[in-house]
Amino acid sequence: MRIETCVVPAAKSFVLSDFGRCRRPSVEVAGYRRGAEGHPATPCSLTGIDIKGGNYTLFESQEGKQIKRLRYNCPEGMYPYPVFGRTCNQAGKWSTMKSPDGKTVERAICKEVRCPTPVDFEDGAYFPRQNVYRIGDTLQFECFEGYKLLNSANRTCLPNGKWSGETTICDDGSGDCPNPGQPIGSIKYGNQYRIEDKVRYECRKELSMFGSNERECLEGGMWSGSEPICRQCYTFDTAEEVASSFISSLSAAVEVADPDKVAEGTSTRKIHIEKDGDMNIYIILDASESVGIEAFEKAKDCIVSLIERVSTYDITPRYTIITYATETKTLVDLEDDAANDASKVIEKLQEFDYSEHEGKSGTNTRLAIEAVYNMMSLHSQRNAEKFKDIRHVIILMTDGKSNMGGDPKISMLRIHDFLRITEERKDYLDVYVFGLSEDVSDEEINGLASKKTNEVHVFKLRDIIDLQKTFDSMIDESSAMNMCGMAKEYDDAPSEEKNPWIVSISIIREGGVEKCKGAVLTPHFILTAAHCFNIDDQAHQIKVETNDRKRYKVINVISHPNYNVNAKKPKIAEFYDYDIALVEIGDMNKKPGGKEEKIEFSSKVRPICIPCTEGTTRALRKKVAQTTCDEHEATLLKWGLVEAMFITQEDNQLTRKDVTIKTGDQKPVCNRDALKAPLYADVKDVNEVVTDRFLCTGGTEPHVNAFTCKGDSGGPLVINHRQRYIQVGVISWGVTNLCLNNIRQPFAKAESRDFHTNLFKVLPWLESKLKEDGLGFLPLP
Repeated sequence: MRIETCVVPAAKSFVLSDFGRCRRPSVEVAGYRRGAEGHPATPCSLTGIDIKGGNYTLFESQEGKQIKRLRYNCPEGMYPYPVFGRTCNQAGKWSTMKSPDGKTVERAICKEVRCPTPVDFEDGAYFPRQNVYRIGDTLQFECFEGYKLLNSANRTCLPNGKWSGETTICDDGSGDCPNPGQPIGSIKYGNQYRIEDKVRYECRKELSMFGSNERECLEGGMWSGSEPICRQCYTFDTAEEVASSFISSLSAAVEVADPDKVAEGTSTRKIHIEKDGDMNIYIILDASESVGIEAFEKAKDCIVSLIERVSTYDITPRYTIITYATETKTLVDLEDDAANDASKVIEKLQEFDYSEHEGKSGTNTRLAIEAVYNMMSLHSQRNAEKFKDIRHVIILMTDGKSNMGGDPKISMLRIHDFLRITEERKDYLDVYVFGLSEDVSDEEINGLASKKTNEVHVFKLRDIIDLQKTFDSMIDESSAMNMCGMAKEYDDAPSEEKNPWIVSISIIREGGVEKCKGAVLTPHFILTAAHCFNIDDQAHQIKVETNDRKRYKVINVISHPNYNVNAKKPKIAEFYDYDIALVEIGDMNKKPGGKEEKIEFSSKVRPICIPCTEGTTRALRKKVAQTTCDEHEATLLKWGLVEAMFITQEDNQLTRKDVTIKTGDQKPVCNRDALKAPLYADVKDVNEVVTDRFLCTGGTEPHVNAFTCKGDSGGPLVINHRQRYIQVGVISWGVTNLCLNNIRQPFAKAESRDFHTNLFKVLPWLESKLKEDGLGFLPLP
């Protein structure tokens, strides 16, 4: 068998395949560990370390001197046996592989994934009864007469070794609590379900338990703790599963309007925080040897995504960020002045370098949790009475198991005791644990995480890369869809969810159909360009379609009173100053008490932010009472060059196009190119066609800008400010036409300039039309 070594410098790792092929690894660099004398460890041999049916990835030290460990890789539906990976010790020997019965195994192999076998099923029957259940096999459940089947009647074995659906239960309704069920692969002790009765669970010896091993029937008919799940060592959660479970518990769409709302039935609990309420979020990030610099950087990106999302809502939590290996390093302390400033917290995190833990690369999880305990203790001394009402969220990300410092559960119990977490106060502490590799200890991460009814707080992912999509999609925004400038960020999100403010406008005339874009501002108003409409257009001729393919009735088009395309004829054929309009949605025939026609917000349809409004002030993370419109302009339209974008339709997909707004001393050069438009060939003074109410984009400097096509008219010119999207302009007109049949040509010219109506210059008019539809404006200059 021929083995090749493929060096990938960017990732500092190797992939060796027993098929003689090299490929880029999917796991990042391991940290560096020195030998006892401070010198690199003896190299381990590459002979005899292959895996039957798969390949392996080698990881070298941070300085790129020695190989330190390997990870085995198997095809989908299979897993490495008996270990997921091996380490190279100081003596130059690979760690020994042992089977579950303690026998040494000379060569790893890829085995097929199987799902756990039921131990028993109470008060019913399941079939088929097999010793082995492979991917795709289905279990069917039936209850005996007099019992009602709850949850899933059919369950299928999934590729990650889990059963689909929920634990099947047969219940006769005789208990104070419903039958808690017997998860597949578990042994259950106890069959009485009255108040204070307890049930206890164990997993078969080859399985690990996630969740509570003991549950008590509580007053109110609920079971304490969380449902246990018995999992194989090779079972990992998918990013979608993690996001779904995380949403049900940690919701950044905090219910500010009704914080005391009581959940009905068995609906999932939310963390209820009043507007400007108190929450402390403690983020603990593993930076030990096995994590590696690239994975650590991705973890930082995930944390930034989390903070960005939480900070967009009307709460101001205090953050603590701790990284740890052998020792801990506090990036943001709860007592820091910047602890409640999301921007500064992110800045501190992004400045931190993974190499600061170099040379001390163990995994001391207990020390990191102890650091959180110490911060809580110190913080409580400032105001003990207020501290007892603060909600605490701990998020731990680790890729291994503790190998020093002792049992981390001891320190976590200290936190529980300190915060006086009882059944009545359980909502004041949430501990989420993300295990991010094959090497994590299932028992350890399960022991640290919170266990709450109908919730999951412990997750096991194959590696840290899966977290990015998880963190982007984990926020339950169902009660905050009217927040402006929000969008999905992960790469494969639907284009409608990445650009939810865009609407399509069609004006049907005898000569054809005029198409424009617009942006949702409120449930009743869409912002677009005035030139899209003729004076003879009637409301019934205008069609508005949102990203969810819903169409709405138009009752009015309100153009700016100063817009007059013929204002400078005959010298200037077309004049686009004040080229802005509002399309009003509604129902002229609505009867009193009848259903109101308005835009329905969803993940695909949301409002854009516009300058000098209260919503945009929050998006900029400023305080409404202390912020001026001038500050908005200084923040968004900085002097010189401002990165922005517009959205167009390409191949039935909404696509973002990057442009640069030229302001300050860059603006005159951009404006002068307007005279190169055929329409203005005879105009000598550019100020006659380009007023100070236009923003200019385009050209090829400092980089090639995208250019608009005819169907883009009326669409928003948008600035992305830390994942909040703020419209500063409306697409009006362009100098050159580089679009053939509205298809953008694959080139640009230096004079390819586009002009957009500057929203900062028309704010009094916007306020006069929009404030009655709930859009709050700052005092205007």
